[in-house]
Amino acid sequence: MSCHFQTLYIGEDGYVVRCKECGHYQLAYLCIMITLEEQEFRSFKRMIHQHYEDSLHLTNDHCKCVVVQTPAAGTNFLFSRKEIKRFTELLDEADTEEQALSMLALFQQ
Repeated sequence: MSCHFQTLYIGEDGYVVRCKECGHYQLAYLCIMITLEEQEFRSFKRMIHQHYEDSLHLTNDHCKCVVVQTPAAGTNFLFSRKEIKRFTELLDEADTEEQALSMLALFQQ
């Protein structure tokens, strides 16, 4: 079965899409792409927010010192503070779009 993706965010630095049928999310940011199930996506988004909050004390915005584990064993993301801030914003924009699409769907029923 092939996925029919709905775009939640697309920009110069990446994208977030969701399959309407199976519910999988695909995230791309810079040179990273990951596919997650819905529960994994929600948990991952919370974890990214927490890592961003934890990075606020860092004084160098460009030092790649924020390590984020992924659901795949042995696979981690390595972000600078600036990158994880932007990734957090990207996920928030996708979440806002998803909520808007959900509200629109309620009116179309």
